[in-house]
Amino acid sequence: MSVAPVLALAVLAVGADAAAAAGGSRPQVVEARAHGRDTVSAYVGPPFDVHELHVDVGGLSIRALCTEGRREVLLLHGDGASADTWRPVLERLDPSAGACAYDRPGSGGSLPAPTERGWYELEDEMRRIHLALGFDEGYVLVGQGLAGLYARLFATNRPTDVAALLLLDPSHEDMPDRLRTGMPSAEWAEWMSERARPNDDGVREADVAERARGRRLPDMPVTVITASRRPDGDGWDARFVNEAARQLHAAILRGITAARHVPAEHSGPEVQVDQPWIVTQEIVRILGASRR
Repeated sequence: MSVAPVLALAVLAVGADAAAAAGGSRPQVVEARAHGRDTVSAYVGPPFDVHELHVDVGGLSIRALCTEGRREVLLLHGDGASADTWRPVLERLDPSAGACAYDRPGSGGSLPAPTERGWYELEDEMRRIHLALGFDEGYVLVGQGLAGLYARLFATNRPTDVAALLLLDPSHEDMPDRLRTGMPSAEWAEWMSERARPNDDGVREADVAERARGRRLPDMPVTVITASRRPDGDGWDARFVNEAARQLHAAILRGITAARHVPAEHSGPEVQVDQPWIVTQEIVRILGASRR
């Protein structure tokens, strides 16, 4: 495996003056450097257009946020969130990269809420939604938090659908055991109780995690972005939790030839909200590599 670690971005030129230089017509391209090794581009200035659409999928009303362009990037929101958490990324993503984020039924503006079900029912529903939004095969699947675990399982079961994965601070099946020492016992117990109940998607996180245990991803391009801002109150050991999460995320990449592990050093778990330019950068990298 060749994992290319990427350090925190140091922005070289950014701000209102750069945006003004564009005349307000489109975001400026601004260079940033990852500690002198990788030079990347990020956008600042007026956001690109994002439009809302609704599609009917076998009686489900699905709300999505999309950019223009050929469908190449599909964004999955975390547990208890909605597609709106992806707006900062969509607004910074060049329109040549067609992307969508959608609310799963029971979240945001998608209806109806599901009843209790298993993983394969959820996976089949996701597949039907992806097709209805114009995503057939060969797209980049991006998942945050619990949806990172969903994306891993989806890509493992449907490798012809997914060409590459981008996982933002993804859940991992071994997290409860690894994080227990670094968090308050009462909060850990409540977390375990939540994982054992059906969530907004109608599945039990504990069951999905067990299904993921021991499953290996196909050898496709995979990037994992690990957040570094964790709870640091009474009973929390943020340094321990950060390192445990980093190690679990690194384990996802074992055996992957085109693997990248990127730290988001000033972000909480919703990296797409706290540091959306890091996410946009990785999407552009993945698409650039796939188009060569």
